[in-house]
Amino acid sequence: MNFMCGNNRVDLLFSFEDQNCNMKCSHKMVFVLFLLMATGSAAICQDNYRYSIDLTKVEDDKISVALLVPKLTGETVNFYFPRIVPGTYMNSNYGRFVHELMAFDKAGKSIPVKKTDDNTWEISKANKLYKITYKVEDSWDSELDKKPYTMAGTSFEAGKNFVLNTCGIFGYLEDKRNTAFDLQFTKPAGFYAATGLEPYNSSNTQDMFKAGNADELYDSPMMFSLPDTTSVRVAQTDVLIAVYSPKKLISSAYLAQGLSKLLLATKDYLGGKLPVKKYAFIYYFNGEQAPLASAGAWEHSYSSFYSMPELPVEQIGKTMIDISSHEFFHIVTPLTISSKEVKAFNFNKTVLSKHLWLYEGSTEYDSHHAQVWGGLITPDVFLETLAEKIKNSRSQYNDSLSFTEMSVEAAGTYASQYNNVYEKGALISACLDLLLLQRSDLQYSLKNLKHDLGVKYGRDKYFIDNELFNDIEKLTWPEIKDFLLTYVQGSKPIPYERYFALAGVDYVARETVSKFSLGHDDNLRINTEQEIEFESDVTVNPTGVALGYKKGDIIWKVGGKELSILSFREVLKDYLASLKEGDQMFVTIKRKDAAGKMQVLDLKTPAKKQARVAEHLLRWTTNPTEQQIKLKNKWLNVGCR
Repeated sequence: MNFMCGNNRVDLLFSFEDQNCNMKCSHKMVFVLFLLMATGSAAICQDNYRYSIDLTKVEDDKISVALLVPKLTGETVNFYFPRIVPGTYMNSNYGRFVHELMAFDKAGKSIPVKKTDDNTWEISKANKLYKITYKVEDSWDSELDKKPYTMAGTSFEAGKNFVLNTCGIFGYLEDKRNTAFDLQFTKPAGFYAATGLEPYNSSNTQDMFKAGNADELYDSPMMFSLPDTTSVRVAQTDVLIAVYSPKKLISSAYLAQGLSKLLLATKDYLGGKLPVKKYAFIYYFNGEQAPLASAGAWEHSYSSFYSMPELPVEQIGKTMIDISSHEFFHIVTPLTISSKEVKAFNFNKTVLSKHLWLYEGSTEYDSHHAQVWGGLITPDVFLETLAEKIKNSRSQYNDSLSFTEMSVEAAGTYASQYNNVYEKGALISACLDLLLLQRSDLQYSLKNLKHDLGVKYGRDKYFIDNELFNDIEKLTWPEIKDFLLTYVQGSKPIPYERYFALAGVDYVARETVSKFSLGHDDNLRINTEQEIEFESDVTVNPTGVALGYKKGDIIWKVGGKELSILSFREVLKDYLASLKEGDQMFVTIKRKDAAGKMQVLDLKTPAKKQARVAEHLLRWTTNPTEQQIKLKNKWLNVGCR
């Protein structure tokens, strides 16, 4: 096998799992070891973690892991798995999924091990410790409570697919967090490892990787499966799109088309180049396992991992582009611009930053703003997206809660408020963008501010949480700091009417409108099978009464078009927009009969507009001023493409 030691690649005759390389080694081995010592590289090799996993051997949804440890001193040492990892904002406690952890000296003799909490093992005789072995349980299939987010978990489908979020697979030793890791995988023949890491040795049945420290390792998810990959080049960046879609409903080639347009727009949005040389989009589409507890994505410095239901591309395609845009923009925040709490992350103690408005909120804003800025979506669609975020934020979350206070406790006291980072967090950035453009006479925007913050800090330097607003004031104006202190650190709701008016946008908090309705009045929930189900039959409006909905009905199709949890809003919006007064409205539902058997029923009724109260609307001003028009055009890049 090939083994990389420092910058030297040499041929060795043993694997990482060999415990005793004794005097029976060949002359070639003796020569190689002599050469390594002569070049000074042996010490480097001995100081690395050397992990090995055989993915061809899965038992009871568990994989076995073997580790040859770096050289240690002292009487005892702690071996850790992360409690929490960056970008998840929850305590995952990955050590709960680790079983049968044992330690050995070089002669193969057992060394005492004591588990002291969910994520820590105390190992005696540290100076004699040579090898650690353990088994890892598939978190997706685990029966444990409070599992990690699906997109940050693990899945072992023997012979089909392996999702390896490395924080759930590999541990690290006390005071050895910054030691390098060598990883050796034995894999089913023909499997491909989709990851942001580069293999330094790869064959049909084996892959080997190196990570400089635990931070880089945990920042690098992996997915092993038969390959469905497409590579694209955008400016100077090589982008890998890797897909696992067991029913073949979605392909890497299809996603590459949309991602290429998105990345080209992103390149222009970021000033002409992308901030990474290589990047990997890794997609797992669940078409065989039971519905998973959650769906979504997890960002990393050079990759992002996605766990989503496997649906036809017409139902999921647009959603995947939006989500992928969000995750890719994380390469700016927080992976370039972030505080000490992020860049010197504490894996075993929950210490979060105040600035989720920047990390998640501005990223969510950028992911949509870049699309309208690059002409991928219309200004009307962009405005509707922002209006929906206002509605969600003010109806589902505490609008008077300090955003910085919520951020610090996002994994604890205010966990239920966390998802507001994607709603109000994005709106904070929208208002800040407009205020910056207005204050600078259209010369400086949020993009410019984030660029300047990136120059000031970069990947290898962090800001101090309590000093960020002062740093932003130095780059901009006192009014910007006042906005952040009042509406981000403070508890005052944002007066959206004031800031959106700068671009000729009217905010309407509430009005009565006449419009078509499917008859559900938001009386829906997502059931355990990821279906859209009526939660009750009490609050449906007259259209719902005419259609004859009942509690427990599952909405399957609208106007003959199948729905999913991802496509529901878009399909419904398009269908209602196509109706005229008196047209037949068609809804296909699934309903259990008296015997509990599921039936498919077609419901219909003449379309009739209903008087409804609409809340939190954004619409273009009828007679905008010249100044409003200029700011709107600059904001949306109108007339500049």
